[in-house]
Amino acid sequence: MTTSSVSRSAAADGAGVDGAGVDGAALHEATVPGAAATWRLLGRVGVRTPAGRDVVLAGVWTVVTVALLTGLLAAGELLGASGSIPPAQVAAVLVLAVAQCLPLALRRRWPAATLVTISVVQAGLLAVLPTGLAIWTAAPVVAAYTVGSLLPTRRTVGVVLVAVGVETVGAVVGATAVVKQALGAGAGLGGLGGVGASGSSVLVEALALVATAVLVNGISASVGSWVALRRRHESDSRARAAESVEHHETLTRSAVAAERTRMARELHDIAAHHLTGLVVQAGAAERLVDVDPERAKESLRSVRSQGRETLDSLRSIVGILRETGDDATGTAPVPGLRDVGGLVVAARAAGTVVDERVEGELPSLAPLADVTAYRTVQEALANARRHAPDAGVLLTTTVRPGRLVLVVENEVPRARVSSAPAGYGLVGMRERAALVGGVLQAGLVEGDAAGSGTDTRTGAWRVRLELPVETEKGSADGAADATADRADGGAS
Repeated sequence: MTTSSVSRSAAADGAGVDGAGVDGAALHEATVPGAAATWRLLGRVGVRTPAGRDVVLAGVWTVVTVALLTGLLAAGELLGASGSIPPAQVAAVLVLAVAQCLPLALRRRWPAATLVTISVVQAGLLAVLPTGLAIWTAAPVVAAYTVGSLLPTRRTVGVVLVAVGVETVGAVVGATAVVKQALGAGAGLGGLGGVGASGSSVLVEALALVATAVLVNGISASVGSWVALRRRHESDSRARAAESVEHHETLTRSAVAAERTRMARELHDIAAHHLTGLVVQAGAAERLVDVDPERAKESLRSVRSQGRETLDSLRSIVGILRETGDDATGTAPVPGLRDVGGLVVAARAAGTVVDERVEGELPSLAPLADVTAYRTVQEALANARRHAPDAGVLLTTTVRPGRLVLVVENEVPRARVSSAPAGYGLVGMRERAALVGGVLQAGLVEGDAAGSGTDTRTGAWRVRLELPVETEKGSADGAADATADRADGGAS
């Protein structure tokens, strides 16, 4: 096993059993009773890293193991019913017990190597302990737990099998009493086993030790794997929660941006139509006040009328924005295709020559498409009044199976009239059309402008909006016609 592979495995699981790594300490404090208090106590004495905690763990278990074994010896627990353990055997047991605890200091860095090393020492303990007695310290349990919590399942199984195999060798050697005989030991506890024991007793003892090794290593590693799985689940849950919050914030930002765009379109439509008319009428009144007072008064009356309309429209928008909860009924009147005539009347009153043509019976559009048709005509007339105030305008409404086509054309003046910067009118019109499945085209066309019959040489500015119309027979035929007409409109 290489250091890099162990490091990757440790990083994947929070880099340690005791919670080293990202949020590992918090997880350990949540799953192990008293862990938080223990870490705070160790932190006060300068032990703040996982490696330092492992060193403390190894030292504590060494002291505890030696104390327990010494106490057992002093109490005569290891003497059995007859005879005593030679000093060499006692010394070997104590040395091996200490050697078994020390590798725990590296359990996080090299978990597999730590378990195998501790298993080798455990095999030595099984070989030197009195026959009929088997002692497993906490070191194999902690090492197997660490392997289960840090390594993938397949590697955990492999390492545990190696550890059990090594301990099996020690169990067989201990059952045959070869090492004990070399240390001068006699019969085991209660006269069981020992030198010269029968083959059946040796087999029984060896099988019992092997079964114990399987249980100790298997259960400890399984618990470690379960804890690691639980920690990963908690980490994934937190990650999903954070992702959900981020997704919600993204949706909120998108909704706010969409609402701001919608509000910008509505305000632009009002400003482009009414305020442009106010500016034009005010300029006309200023020019006519000394020449033709009556016409100047008419212009001022038109300014007052459009000012009221602007104020009413703004109040309507503000009222909708201020509605909340059950009051937000959305029942404010919304203009539509059948209200386009009012736009034509207002444009004519402002001095623009508008020729309106309708081919076919006006259909009933969906609410959003109805507003789109109205706002597009409103914006196109406002642009014509602002950029070509003296040019004629032709508004054509054509109704065909499955679709509605609105075309607004005006002559392009030879000299630039308006010095105002380009706005967002066309952008707003295209956005509205796209929302309802329509297509908007805007640009210069050559030839006769506004149906005047004369070649302007500068061409005309055309705004063409095509909207889908649902029919009782379906939209298949209409869709085919719409495709063909869209091609014609794009070429015209």
